[in-house]
Amino acid sequence: MIKKDIFNHDIKARFQASAKERLCRFLMADDQIKGVVVHATRMVKEMQVNHDLGPLETLVLGQAYIAAALMSAPLKGRDRIAMNIQCSGPIKGLDVEANALGEIRGYLKANPIEVENPEKIKWLSTLYGAGFLSVTRYIEDTNRPYTGQIALVHGSIAEDLAEYFLTSEQIPSGFSLSVAFDEDENITGAGGIFLQALPGAQPDNVARAETMIREIGALGHRFALNQSDQADQTPESIIKTGFADLSPRFLDSSRVEFYCRCAKERMAGYLKNLPEEDRTDILANGPFPLTLRCHHCNSVYRFSQKELTGILNFR
Repeated sequence: MIKKDIFNHDIKARFQASAKERLCRFLMADDQIKGVVVHATRMVKEMQVNHDLGPLETLVLGQAYIAAALMSAPLKGRDRIAMNIQCSGPIKGLDVEANALGEIRGYLKANPIEVENPEKIKWLSTLYGAGFLSVTRYIEDTNRPYTGQIALVHGSIAEDLAEYFLTSEQIPSGFSLSVAFDEDENITGAGGIFLQALPGAQPDNVARAETMIREIGALGHRFALNQSDQADQTPESIIKTGFADLSPRFLDSSRVEFYCRCAKERMAGYLKNLPEEDRTDILANGPFPLTLRCHHCNSVYRFSQKELTGILNFR
């Protein structure tokens, strides 16, 4: 992956941002409800810059990245989870995936999202239209992935994911996904919460958790980097305060990062596997240099004529 530097070579700023990017797992209500909270400001900023996104595109794809990070919490080993949306509206759809290491990647199917007067859009639901949401789990040591799918009901990633878990997996769930911007449309904060009722959870505890997650508000604003009380706006402090009546206890935490495992060597491998007639045509007609782009992270790899000669003549 070729990741663009959003810190202008400021190593201290990079480490400070990395230290805040955590996914924290917790239990509450006498272990009847499990939860995940993530601080994802750096991840969404790097996603925006690498994919060259405007504010509307950043909001849509940023929410999907946060959701993927939250759903990655139970993954282990080489497990992966992917979310796909296909829709008839201007957004067209998106693909994101996360692995057990907290590495998130993905892309919009329409960039830019073609709408008139985007500043007048009040609800993202108007940009999705009809469509489907799919969640696919790739579990290590299983023969095939498992995919569940629902029709889009709300036109909101948070609400439609909650609908998916309730409909497809019969698990009452709640999501809060937030990306905040300043007046100049710069990202100031990003984060999310994911709650799930465990078997035997009392309905009144589930209802209380649903109310509390709404009262916590948008985490993007809570995590805004220019807040003077930033020390009190960590994922742990927000959960402990917002769900105090349900006595949350934290289990562990892990990193999250915008990261793709593409590389020039992998791209060269794809070129080697082209049909012989295609390899011959490239060697004869170019273009030189040949440019390949990873749609997951928008990294660009260029191959000179000399490099292509060595790659495509490989037997």
